[in-house]
Amino acid sequence: MQQLKKMKIQKLYATNSERLNSSLGILVVFCVVLYSLAILQDYVFSKVQLTGFYWYETMLYNIYWLLFIPFIQIANYFYSKAQPKSLTNKILYALSTGFMFSLLHIFFFTSIFILVSNLIFLEPHRFSRILKNVISNQLYLTIIAYLFSPFVYEYLKRKRRLKKDLPTQRTITVKKGTRRIKIDIATILFIKTDRPYTTIYSNNQNFLHDESLKKLEKLLDTLIFLRVHRSAIVNKKHITELKSRKNGDYDGILTNGQSVRFSRHYRQNWNELLNH
Repeated sequence: MQQLKKMKIQKLYATNSERLNSSLGILVVFCVVLYSLAILQDYVFSKVQLTGFYWYETMLYNIYWLLFIPFIQIANYFYSKAQPKSLTNKILYALSTGFMFSLLHIFFFTSIFILVSNLIFLEPHRFSRILKNVISNQLYLTIIAYLFSPFVYEYLKRKRRLKKDLPTQRTITVKKGTRRIKIDIATILFIKTDRPYTTIYSNNQNFLHDESLKKLEKLLDTLIFLRVHRSAIVNKKHITELKSRKNGDYDGILTNGQSVRFSRHYRQNWNELLNH
């Protein structure tokens, strides 16, 4: 019972980590692109208007856009804890936290800018000047970002949930001579590359298939079928034993007595099998 509970906790932790990493990755890419474009805009403006361009200053000033990464993550964390149900509550929550996080963002950025300015510039900037400049140029964009952040977070979460709840494929169609045969996916023990084909090993017979291993992998439930080698996918429900090769690789013994090599390069896919 304790082992089952532990596995459920680990699965939940892995799912939450995957969601967090997915959302964070999108946010990081977006903010880095925005940061780069803001610097490019300053550079182009200086050339068109024939004004001075200072790399250190523009790079420091535009970290304003990178600060959205931690602040939006924090905002989404609080939103997931609050979990407002009705649309009215969601709008009220977005309005209240949107303005609050906008002010925190602005004051935090201004403080950092002045601190670094005092350290690297001979003539540091004044707090009031930078604050006024940020409020004039970035306030409305900041408010919009934090107002819509909860709704974007909710949309991504709902999209992931719908994707997760899609019915999994139960059969796979393979060609055998001039015939096409449906195989119950649950009966597949493992799939191995047999260039230029792949061989599907099931409980009672083997099938030579013309789809690549990569394409077949996309059709299978990744919680059950594990990529254990660049040339092999294994159904973990049919693994009875793992034997170490003393070099990080293992041999997986299946229910039909066959052996499949588990590569250390894919260990992140099958490492849990060593403990469970």
